[in-house]
Amino acid sequence: MPAGEDVVYGVAVHLKYHNFYCTCPFYPKPCTHALALKTLFDRKGETIFTPVNEIPEWAGALSGGVPAVALAKTSASATADRTKRQRRFERLERTANGFDDLEAWLLDTTRRGLATVVSEDPKWYEGIAARMADASMSGLSRALRMLGQIPSAEPDWAEQAAGVVADCYLAIRAFRKRDTLPESLLCDLQNFIGINTKKEEVLASGERVQDIWAIAGQIEEPVEDKLLARRTWLIGGKTRQYALILDYAFGGAGFPPGFKPGGIQQGTLAFYSSAFPQRALVVDDFISIPKKMEKLPGFPDLETFAEAYSTALALQPWLQIFPAAFSEVTPYFRNGKFFLIDPDKKSLPLKIGEIAGWQLLALSGGFPIGVFGEWDGMELKPLSAVAEERFVVL
Repeated sequence: MPAGEDVVYGVAVHLKYHNFYCTCPFYPKPCTHALALKTLFDRKGETIFTPVNEIPEWAGALSGGVPAVALAKTSASATADRTKRQRRFERLERTANGFDDLEAWLLDTTRRGLATVVSEDPKWYEGIAARMADASMSGLSRALRMLGQIPSAEPDWAEQAAGVVADCYLAIRAFRKRDTLPESLLCDLQNFIGINTKKEEVLASGERVQDIWAIAGQIEEPVEDKLLARRTWLIGGKTRQYALILDYAFGGAGFPPGFKPGGIQQGTLAFYSSAFPQRALVVDDFISIPKKMEKLPGFPDLETFAEAYSTALALQPWLQIFPAAFSEVTPYFRNGKFFLIDPDKKSLPLKIGEIAGWQLLALSGGFPIGVFGEWDGMELKPLSAVAEERFVVL
């Protein structure tokens, strides 16, 4: 029976034993809802009711002694979830015209060919990026503007540009099927196109993980003009969960105080909803543990790493960065490029400057060490290493 605009109560009457049940939180019992149902049955009979083979779950719970207030809380939580999802859809719906424009542009671009488009107009991405910004899709706008930062002389320019185009088209297809997306993937879609989740929502309803966290690495990078991002990566000692603390600084304001790489902290994190959760917020005041990282619990070999990455990408197709710690890898230099080699003699290319690369080789001394870094799908950018129980920031 409806009560208010969004709440629905379950009402039942056991005719044989004259027991009344209702999920509403009101007392005394029997409440007016149950009495009204019994009166309706007495007047109209069973012909106006649809028979079922099994009683509803809530009715069985009430008849088994579960308090109505407990079911009311569950119902209220479900209602809140529905309301939250509805708001999410409403924000997505406002981007419909932007997705139509993007799809038309992508189809035209692919028909003409990337190389042809770039040769005819070096600023080929600026118009559609501006339209995405106008459609309140700042994430997509930023992704398209990043195309202009890929040097066309790079050997893998076409591959990188095609990757951005593919991510954009995948977002279009996901938007077309938004009614069938699970909540976590819907959040990933919104994050990719630029609809941000409020921190208050994450702290209120995000999955919480309590652990002893090792600060494995930190990096500061420019996002756009005057905007810097700082990524701090944590690894849970018990859960082995990776967590990303993301901070921004605009206009030279500087970052807020953060965790120091190599340190150990204990506390609770609330994770943003995602099909592959990474980003998190600090819930409780973290307690500093008077210890330093002395080893890197990570992948034992590159095959295990590749399997984990492919699984993560299948869950979250817009995954831009995959954190990876390796427990025993040996850095080496060949043909002007640095690599990591695992115990099975398989190698992984590194994205690292010359000075840091030689520092990594010197730290290893030709022996296996622990390395943590960010994998972008092509190369690993090392952020830290551990050798002989000594943590080093790269």
